Amino acid sequence: MRITCDIDKVARNAEAVVRLCSSYGISVAGVTKCLCGEPVVAKAMLDSGCTSIADSRLDNIRRLRDADLDCEILLLRLPALSEVDNVVALCDASLVSEVETARALSAAASRRGTVHSVLLMIENGDRREGLMAEDAVDAALELERLDGIELTGIGTVLNCLCGVLPTRRHHEKFIEVLDRVEMALGRRLATVSGGCTGDLHLVRDGVVPARVNHLRVGQAILTGSDFTTWAELPIPFVDAFKVYAEVIEIKCKPSAPDGSCGPDAFMRVRDWPDEGVRRRAILAMGDVDLSTSALRPTQPGVRAVGASSDHFVVDVTEMKSPVRLGEELEFVALYPAISTGWSSICTTKEFL
Repeated sequence: MRITCDIDKVARNAEAVVRLCSSYGISVAGVTKCLCGEPVVAKAMLDSGCTSIADSRLDNIRRLRDADLDCEILLLRLPALSEVDNVVALCDASLVSEVETARALSAAASRRGTVHSVLLMIENGDRREGLMAEDAVDAALELERLDGIELTGIGTVLNCLCGVLPTRRHHEKFIEVLDRVEMALGRRLATVSGGCTGDLHLVRDGVVPARVNHLRVGQAILTGSDFTTWAELPIPFVDAFKVYAEVIEIKCKPSAPDGSCGPDAFMRVRDWPDEGVRRRAILAMGDVDLSTSALRPTQPGVRAVGASSDHFVVDVTEMKSPVRLGEELEFVALYPAISTGWSSICTTKEFL
């Protein structure tokens, strides 16, 4: 199977995101973690107005550095204590939620004779990373006393672990924490990173507090959408990434299984309604290659049935022109499919 990236569509999506955010004084960090730090995509994001690049893995960031991209790079995943030396060597800034980690970054930066920027992450409802609001001031004061690092701002994130949908109330709570932190520090923080793609519909509606001046955006640039809310966003292309897989079997088969069903190859238990005998095609890809549930067929009459490790079964009964053995079927890839497909060594990646 192969996955293609239309880099012009990615660039135009990035331009649209930057245009939307800049009208409210918000800068955009283009997120490349979904594409393993692909330099071609990072350059398109920067050329389209993103002010920095953000990624969650040091191997990806090393790839970006090796490509000689002239930009600020932010580490998205909280640094591990075991990797602080590489963090300060490769990254301009990182997100932190543990004072102990900040101390380790401070020591590493001091050894290198450099200053590393950090954003203090605030937990705001999704129950993933971040300090609870009542602990933010003490942590900020601790970070302020450390050599080798500079507390440049605070950040937050929602709709990633529990799927909490960002609202105006969440942003207002976040700004309340910012106000308390700045009052304790006696200075204004430069960066207020209010979230990611899931917050763009609030930017569109003009309800994000004025102090939010930074977002970390990957999904909307790559897919033109936000699959957590399916909000209509002023982004032109939802099909910048497509997947193609070859048909390796075509047969008419009963749609209902014969026998009691337990978990499938990926421990999923599903219901299988009896739709009678249907014409089905098997494609040469499966959930080891990418997240098949995040694929949308482009040809009318193609419907996903299910996938195992190496086989993707689709119903082709309603296709006007019957598909043949050896032909490829085309799918638009949503964010989970792009992320898993681009990182798979079993897929061919192509730029258009």
